[in-house]
Amino acid sequence: MPNIPWLKEGSIKWFSNLRGGFKFTYDNVGIVQMTFLRLMHAEARQNFTYTCINSVGWYNLENYSHGLSISIMGSNEQAFGSESNQPTVIYDGCRSRHSYSKTVLEVVTSKLHQLPLVDFLPQDYGLPNQAFGFELGPVCFT
Repeated sequence: MPNIPWLKEGSIKWFSNLRGGFKFTYDNVGIVQMTFLRLMHAEARQNFTYTCINSVGWYNLENYSHGLSISIMGSNEQAFGSESNQPTVIYDGCRSRHSYSKTVLEVVTSKLHQLPLVDFLPQDYGLPNQAFGFELGPVCFT
């Protein structure tokens, strides 16, 4: 999804609840195939890349906090965020709020029903000159 200057209407909303937003789907993998993959493996991982223009992805250098960090939702509706179920931060280029960059998060779990990722909660958007986009990596079972 390319960087788009999303409007903030009211309270903070999951991406799927934004006007023009959607839940992530995996139509090329059937439910039987996904069930089989979960049964045959012990761990799964998936990357989520938040692309930003003047927007915080994970850590906010301006106020030294995670107050504007994104959260990502697994397929069992459990959230991964800065307060609980923290994903691994691979790269956090969106921390300065004054650039075009990206933040890459990796979810690694032995609770295989948590993946694939289905939604995310952006928080730092809606101001002039702000935009965000995202990329989903494949789910890898090991």
